[in-house]
Amino acid sequence: MAENTNVVANPPVKEVQPGIFEIGKVRLDKSDRSISFPAAINMTNGPVEYLLVSAVGKLHESVLKTEVDPMHIHLSALLLGAKGAQTNLTVHDFDTKEIPGESIDLLVQWTEDGREKKVRAEQLVFNTATLKVTTKGPWIYNGSQVHGGTLVAQRDGLIVAIMSDPLALMNNPRPGRENDEIWEVNKSSVPPLNTPVQFILQFKGTKK
Repeated sequence: MAENTNVVANPPVKEVQPGIFEIGKVRLDKSDRSISFPAAINMTNGPVEYLLVSAVGKLHESVLKTEVDPMHIHLSALLLGAKGAQTNLTVHDFDTKEIPGESIDLLVQWTEDGREKKVRAEQLVFNTATLKVTTKGPWIYNGSQVHGGTLVAQRDGLIVAIMSDPLALMNNPRPGRENDEIWEVNKSSVPPLNTPVQFILQFKGTKK
C-alpha cells in the first residue's frame, strides 16, 4: 500500500473513547475495524465512474462527495492494519487481474422521514449491462499510490472507484469495471441531491 512514512509517523490522532479515535472528521473503531465519516449525495442520475470523491475529485462522475481529506481516511486504514496493493500497478492490471488489497464492506447511512436508513454502497449503483443493481459483495482497499512524495488519492480526490483506478483508495472488483458505459446512479435508491450521509468502511480481513 502506498504510504507517506513521515505523515504516518505523526498522524493527528485523538482518542475520543477507549478504542475509538478521530483523525480530522474521520472516526475509526479499533474493536470492529471500521471507519466512518460524513459525505453527501452528489448525483441522483446519470453515468458514473466513482462512488465517492473529495471536493477536488471528479464530481461530474461520482455518486457521493465528501469534504474529508483522503489522507485522513488512509491514515485511519493504516492504523487498523489495512493491507493494500503494496506496489504501483496500472489500470490494465486492475482491469485484467484480481485487484490486490483487503476486502471491505461499504455502507451508506442517512436519515429519511425521521428514520435512519442504511444500505450497502453497491445499492446506489446500477449496471446497465445486466439491468440490475450492482451485485452485492465486498470492495477492495488498495491504498492508492505515492507519486513524487504525494499520495495521489489526496491530490486528486480519488476515494472509491467504480471503474478501475489504482490511484483511488478503494476499488470495485466486479466484472465490467473496465467499461465506462455501464455504470449509472441507481436513481430508485439514492436519496435527494446533497442529502448528508455517513459513509462507513468495514474491514473484513486480508484479501488472499
